Amino acid sequence: MTGNGNDTTGERLNLRSRISELAHLHPWIERLASRHKIPANTQFAMNLCLEEAISNIIRHGYSGNPDHPITVRFNNLREDYFVFVVEDEAPHFNPVESPELPPLSSLEEIAIGGQGIRLLRRFADVLEYQETPTGNRLSIGFTLTGSATAKE
Repeated sequence: MTGNGNDTTGERLNLRSRISELAHLHPWIERLASRHKIPANTQFAMNLCLEEAISNIIRHGYSGNPDHPITVRFNNLREDYFVFVVEDEAPHFNPVESPELPPLSSLEEIAIGGQGIRLLRRFADVLEYQETPTGNRLSIGFTLTGSATAKE
């Protein structure tokens, strides 16, 4: 669906593995949303998923070590379909094959941390993972109709 991650027609955001770099994400997505007429609910899903994926790369993939590369590419593959391809050089980790967490039964069960993959699965329409020779490639796709609301 998202191809092999080699599409270079989109826009790119280069980050370093520092939590402070997340501050560049929201304005970048806001500019993309304005340019591509992406509605607010889809923009929210994009922000949430990318922030989760990138913060997990920084915290877990790079173990908080600063200044490792993270590249995010945006591609508008068709009028109603948008893909972000996140690449890093962290140890291989496939969030798509990560076991499903049990459903939450109360607010008391929600802990800080541990919800990132659950959020990605609920708010993204497509998640694809590819191991690269030097790290990971995660494609996160959004449609205008699907990512408007969280999936049950």
